[in-house]
Amino acid sequence: MVLPRPVSDTLIELLKPVACELGERLGASAVNERYAEIEPSGSSALNQQIKKDPRWTKAQVKYLQRQQAREQELIAIASIEEEKVKEERANRIRAEELRDQRTISRLGRELMREIQSEAIRVKLNEIQIIWDRDNWFSNLSRQETEQILQQQQHRLLLLVAPAKISQDCPDSFRHNLNIELPAKLRTFLNQHYPQHGESSPVQFYGDYFKNPISDIDVERLQTVLSPVPTAILYSDISDYEVNFHVGFWGIINQNVSLVAMQPWNWEEVYHQLEAEGKDEKVSLRIIRQIIVTIHKLLAAFLADLYYLKIDFTHEPQLFNLEAEFAQEWFSQDWALPYMETLKEIQEQQRITYKGEMRRLALREAKARAERKRLEEEALKSRQEAEAKSKRAKEFAHKLKNLKWRCAYTLPGHSSFVNSLAISPDGEILASGSWDKTIKIWNLETRELVGTLTGHSDRVNSVAISYDGKMLVSGSSDETIKFWNLYNGDLLCTFPGHSMEVNSVAINPKGQIIASCGGADNTIKLWNLRTGELLRTLRGHSDNVNAVVFSPDGKILASGSSDATSKVWDVESGKLLRTLSGLNVGVNSVAIAPDGQILASVSNDYTIKLRNLHTGSLLRILNSNSAKRKGVANLGMNEAVHILRNYVSRGDSVAISRDGLTLASGCDDNKINIWSLQTGELLSTLEGHSGTVYSVAIAPSGNLLASGSADETIKIWCCD
Repeated sequence: MVLPRPVSDTLIELLKPVACELGERLGASAVNERYAEIEPSGSSALNQQIKKDPRWTKAQVKYLQRQQAREQELIAIASIEEEKVKEERANRIRAEELRDQRTISRLGRELMREIQSEAIRVKLNEIQIIWDRDNWFSNLSRQETEQILQQQQHRLLLLVAPAKISQDCPDSFRHNLNIELPAKLRTFLNQHYPQHGESSPVQFYGDYFKNPISDIDVERLQTVLSPVPTAILYSDISDYEVNFHVGFWGIINQNVSLVAMQPWNWEEVYHQLEAEGKDEKVSLRIIRQIIVTIHKLLAAFLADLYYLKIDFTHEPQLFNLEAEFAQEWFSQDWALPYMETLKEIQEQQRITYKGEMRRLALREAKARAERKRLEEEALKSRQEAEAKSKRAKEFAHKLKNLKWRCAYTLPGHSSFVNSLAISPDGEILASGSWDKTIKIWNLETRELVGTLTGHSDRVNSVAISYDGKMLVSGSSDETIKFWNLYNGDLLCTFPGHSMEVNSVAINPKGQIIASCGGADNTIKLWNLRTGELLRTLRGHSDNVNAVVFSPDGKILASGSSDATSKVWDVESGKLLRTLSGLNVGVNSVAIAPDGQILASVSNDYTIKLRNLHTGSLLRILNSNSAKRKGVANLGMNEAVHILRNYVSRGDSVAISRDGLTLASGCDDNKINIWSLQTGELLSTLEGHSGTVYSVAIAPSGNLLASGSADETIKIWCCD
């Protein structure tokens, strides 16, 4: 049966504004595609808490990957000619998509339930206080309220209150409506929105309220049930009209929304039905059925609206209920505004979700690119490390198998040979001796080129400039002398330190000389060309025995009898760090060609290798280390190798230009050749009959000069 057209038109005008208002108040806010791509709003598919959950992100990434694979497969099957096969594969892909969407939906609700759980726990603890504070709650069931809060499944709670019916209404309303309304609504929801259903579960209570309620009662109830998304339908009926009301709050937005329809003049409809020939009983029954059906429509719309709000995959059930409503005097036009509102919100949610998935795809693409870059870098690092390790092993094997031999001996000094220096081209050797002279030797011809005299006491140190043109010497006569290396001319002399000059060094990058002395415990920096004193470095508390510049000329290292090595900034003269060892003096220092390692020889019979820039101890060389297996890098002040020259005190140290080997001379008359990379003792050279005071390695790395207390210089070569 169809209602008279005027009645139907009246209901359409009544229902349409409510669909729009509920959509705006309770549904997803209107967000256009451009906005959704820039920043998801709080009204998009899930709230930000869930979006930040790593389980949600992981599931979204997995869904995205599977979705992309399905899109590729759909493109591939388009070329299949057999329609049946094409359709079967397309159906399978659609089924997979649906399963994945349901999995995402299920996870979203599980995460929502977790978010609810803490708020629910708080409410359960507060419920007694709330119940005692407001007498209205005595009209409700405390037990049912707690059961609602304790439900483990995420669902929409829908409550319908008894209609408030005027005494002036017909007995048919007062006797039947509050029986029909909850019963028929329960049947409807159980069929289309079952509580334990997967897509849009609704938990319905038709008898939760003992009496009719008002707006204030909805707001009161929200103080207890705020963690549970809830829709409440309530109405009041006078002798001529019906007022429909909706109260609502959700898990994302817990503010109460109250929406009321325009009053519906049921009396006018009654007269229209009467004019159509309906008797009073049938007319009132039709009006009651319309009231119940409006409640069904609102319930279905609210359920679909809520699930669209939290789940972009939700397909509204209302779209499939035309036949249901057609049996109850409804025409399709009645529900049309509600379906159009749901379709609009559904499209908005899909646009929002597509924007989010595009951003996720972009992030994933960037993440994949970054992972690939890191993997490539890690692979490159591994390959470089393996290559470096291989080269180190090859070098170690090569170095270990090098046979050093004494090629010849240079006699000529009449006392200890205290200091040696080889020119940058590897052709000239300068030697300083306690016999107060400096001798210049041609390493290729073994000839004595010249003897430089001028110091009045022993020569403690000699250094050749990096252009190979100048020689600098320091002596116990308290002076520093500058010599022309080619012709032996004395260029200038200037006072150095009180008592003696122990060591001199020339900056490889600038016109600066460093010198250190005896009793004054200082280091002085001089202008190489003018002899002008630039600055004096103070900090040691005993004799400073050795100085050396870093390859870049920015750092100066010193060793002292105060048992420390110190590292200085050349430009400012600032002390950068003090490297302490055992309570023994430091006799000699050297810096590796890469500027990373500082080697120092101490009176504790050890050679310490440190990081020049951090001061951390890398290893301590021990002449017994060859018997040990493997060497590990060390942390601060840790030592794996303790390389002790048990029979002697270390006096001198030199590092080859390739940074592979270190040579040390000792007062056991021997020279030790070490691997700088592994700390392994490679060779021990014997031949001197006195303490080896000085060693120098030629730039080629295969020639070594040693000066000894036996008054000779020995030249060693490796095959």
